[in-house]
Amino acid sequence: MKRVNIALSDELHTRAKIIAVLKGVTLNDYLARITAEAVHRDKKVLERIPK
Repeated sequence: MKRVNIALSDELHTRAKIIAVLKGVTLNDYLARITAEAVHRDKKVLERIPK
């Protein structure tokens, strides 16, 4: 497992935290899930890497 530090504006952090609380998950779990969804959605970008 890797850790990543990211800088978020106060507003973005607050909104993400509120959403996580309302969904009943930690902020870490929420951000990990939406990151995984974004990576899956953009998986075709990885096809550009020469083999």
